[in-house]
Amino acid sequence: MTALMGLLNAHRRGIMQGTAAGGLLLLTVFFLARSWRGEASIHVEPPVLRAEVDRVVSGNKIKLESDEHLVYAGIRAPFQPEPLFEEAKRRNTELVFEKKVRLRFDQQERDAKGYLQAYVYVDGQFVNEALVREGLAYVRLTPATKRYAKQLLAAQEDARRHKRGLWSQSPRAPESSYPADPKYGNFHRPSCEDARNIKPERLVTLKSTQQAFAEGFAPCAKCLP
Repeated sequence: MTALMGLLNAHRRGIMQGTAAGGLLLLTVFFLARSWRGEASIHVEPPVLRAEVDRVVSGNKIKLESDEHLVYAGIRAPFQPEPLFEEAKRRNTELVFEKKVRLRFDQQERDAKGYLQAYVYVDGQFVNEALVREGLAYVRLTPATKRYAKQLLAAQEDARRHKRGLWSQSPRAPESSYPADPKYGNFHRPSCEDARNIKPERLVTLKSTQQAFAEGFAPCAKCLP
């Protein structure tokens, strides 16, 4: 919750200063935050935070006006120089640049690299899902980002069925199996250096890329399985 309160403080002057409504909003978010952490007896959805997008870094990464970088939870857009990197970044820019967005956090507010990770909404649209459905991002599920797994996987299957974006490309040479790491939501070719670094207790062996995508694993950007 540290990042949530930090972002709230960053926006407090512009959103809540000197108004009764602002005070009520702060108290409401504080109560929701306590409930989310198990400090109240009732169950509520995680709090929603409003923020403004200052810069679009890639198809699934943005910088907020608070200077925090945020990655979209549950998905992975192409990295540079992967195919469709520029297309995904351009589409993400169309969706969120210089707009007020709503952020909903999952089990963990930060990813393994320390970036904020959240589900992003703008103008009533679920941005994470939109990018997946348009074939501009893969679903990448981890233990901490499964809140909308069913919805995202359905969007990905729709994109695959209609051969949109990433799914319009020719399939890569297949392997007999693919090692995967649920902690990071990636799958690899057996020869990949990252695959050899997966701890044995986390290692999952997949029979095909189809199984990998159906279970919410995204392809490694290094070995491109």
